[in-house]
Amino acid sequence: MNRTRRLGISTAAAFTLATGMALLAPATAAQAAPSCQVGAGQIGQDGGSGWAKCTGVTLARVQIYCEDSSGNQTLRQGSWAGPGSVSSASCLSGTTLVAVTYQYQL
Repeated sequence: MNRTRRLGISTAAAFTLATGMALLAPATAAQAAPSCQVGAGQIGQDGGSGWAKCTGVTLARVQIYCEDSSGNQTLRQGSWAGPGSVSSASCLSGTTLVAVTYQYQL
């Protein structure tokens, strides 16, 4: 199952995240609720980067949106990382970081 959350600036609202999402099953007492932290460096600047770190999940990865001078946005994804590990990704030179999201699997 995947779940996605978005953090970004107002231009990020202009696009829709098109990933499969499913409702999460209720957690049992033995299951920790998923908790994720995200961060971004240089939002609005050339070649920005983002990271995500989650606990209470099996795997997680960062997803960042980068925009070129024509307004075209590109999704870049970090590698899947285990609980408590950091996944990171960077925009290519000539593109600007506009949003940071994450995706996880329970």
